Amino acid sequence: MTEKNEDDEPGTDYKVSKKVAVGDLMKMDKEDESLRKYKEALLGKAASEVYAPKDDPRRVVLAEMRVICEGRKEDIVFKGESEQDMKKMKDTPFVLKEGCNYKITLTFRVQHEIVTGLKYVNTVYRKGIRVDKSELMIGSFPPQKDPHKMTFPKNGWDEAPKGVIQRGSYKAKSQLIDDDKQCHLEFEYAFDIKKDWTSDD
Repeated sequence: MTEKNEDDEPGTDYKVSKKVAVGDLMKMDKEDESLRKYKEALLGKAASEVYAPKDDPRRVVLAEMRVICEGRKEDIVFKGESEQDMKKMKDTPFVLKEGCNYKITLTFRVQHEIVTGLKYVNTVYRKGIRVDKSELMIGSFPPQKDPHKMTFPKNGWDEAPKGVIQRGSYKAKSQLIDDDKQCHLEFEYAFDIKKDWTSDD
């Protein structure tokens, strides 16, 4: 897996554009009918109703993390709405059978404002040492009550490590970061690589 290190990239004069609230965006050029329709098509439900709960200032909220494995009868599901949910996800390792094919689906809501250029970053550690890091651009999302859903990898499967040496406990940290390098969501989870789904080793 190829890692992308921002420190290795050449300098650039690119400047991130100023963030504009959805409501202000819709007021711009409102006399232009074709532009109005274009923005409505781009923003979807956010064009007419911005989802902005007053009691929750977060812009990105994890509703669920689902681990889908070939050969396993049921998916592994963690909720992510509250701090208690996040703690349970971090402290409750799930089992991956060595060499199995798996993928992870994140269900999340965007609130208050559009998040642009969102990137998914997942880093895996074993005994405190980083053993894998992956990054994937997933796009821009409007604020809406209905959740968005993304699956990683988008196509095909990831393969769990296999072999006696690879078995053991792992920890991972996932982040959703926008094009301003602002982290909107960060959560941790743990898993064990074992010989079989129910084995002790």
